[in-house]
Amino acid sequence: MKTKIRNRAKSVASAKRTERSYAGAWEAGRTAGWKHGYHVATCQATSSQIPQAQIAAHPIRVLYVRTGVSGPFPYLDQSVTDALRGLVKELIVASPSDNLIGLADQLRPDLVLVMHGLLVTGNQIQGIRSLGIKTAIWLVDEPYVTDVTTILAPNYDYLFTHELASIPIYQQLGCQVHYLPLAANPAVYQPKYVPAQYQSDICFIGNAFFNRVRLIDRIGPFLASRDTRIIGLLWKRLRRYQSLKRHIRINWISADEAANYYNGSKIVINIHRSHDDKVHNKNSRNLPGLSINPRTYEIAACGAFQLTDIRQDLNDFYIPGTEIETYASPEELVDKMVYYLHHEEQRKQMALNGFRKTLEMHTYRNRLHQLLNVTSGR
Repeated sequence: MKTKIRNRAKSVASAKRTERSYAGAWEAGRTAGWKHGYHVATCQATSSQIPQAQIAAHPIRVLYVRTGVSGPFPYLDQSVTDALRGLVKELIVASPSDNLIGLADQLRPDLVLVMHGLLVTGNQIQGIRSLGIKTAIWLVDEPYVTDVTTILAPNYDYLFTHELASIPIYQQLGCQVHYLPLAANPAVYQPKYVPAQYQSDICFIGNAFFNRVRLIDRIGPFLASRDTRIIGLLWKRLRRYQSLKRHIRINWISADEAANYYNGSKIVINIHRSHDDKVHNKNSRNLPGLSINPRTYEIAACGAFQLTDIRQDLNDFYIPGTEIETYASPEELVDKMVYYLHHEEQRKQMALNGFRKTLEMHTYRNRLHQLLNVTSGR
């Protein structure tokens, strides 16, 4: 009888401990949800206070040629076309597989703008130019494919590149080259509340290029100890794959999905691709990567906190330590992740500062306005 009473008492005590555990978890979740919602609301209030610059539409007809490739490029196409519709009198959108010379001859655009351009031949562009129509290309995957783009670029009247290191090469080729950084599309990358499946302590989205593999392997034990998300292709290359497997989703995700993960993460890691990857790159000149990637702007546009490796032009766009945080080694990355996971208000204020800067200065609307000013001679 006494044994039964003791067992019943143990069961009651265990049930109470479980109840308290559930209550504590529920309260922690409620608090975290409230804080995240408050940060999203603060970002949205900040956005409403940023004046939208009044830009007069250019009285021109533009024929825009899509990239024609998958991966991140459909999002880039959509971002550029959305921006152009508010900046020009008329926009026609075509694909590389279309009869571009025939379209140009029929529609007589003032400008043919090609994005990326790896699927558009030099003969097509020369044919369009022979009609007296201006042509321009925006190169957005530099310096990783310069073996191809240096062949195509001289066919255009105007060349725009986001990569500083590429500019001297194009100048030597006689191109009229202009530096035009990438940007974010606030219609896609924006602050929002996301469900629990998107929430994490640490997130990285991107394919497993070898420099990224080396870094993630170095910091793998720390990542394995936290609520981490790693999303992209080829991550079975990791030496620590088995210990990190439960944190990894081997898949390509859309820009909308990436925005969800950025919004749900306390810290988003940004690792730039290496310029000297002999497997994936077409960069026999070994041009360095000096310019920040689009991910830098996209994370900031979500009002998310990011830790990024350093590129030469980063300071031209964000103030490190105020609008964005940086790291220069695996050890510094781990140290700063530990610090900012424990300093929530500092983390969120820096993310808010970067968000404000992005909406004010680093949108595709601003970039396309600059491009059109150049091609129009303004």
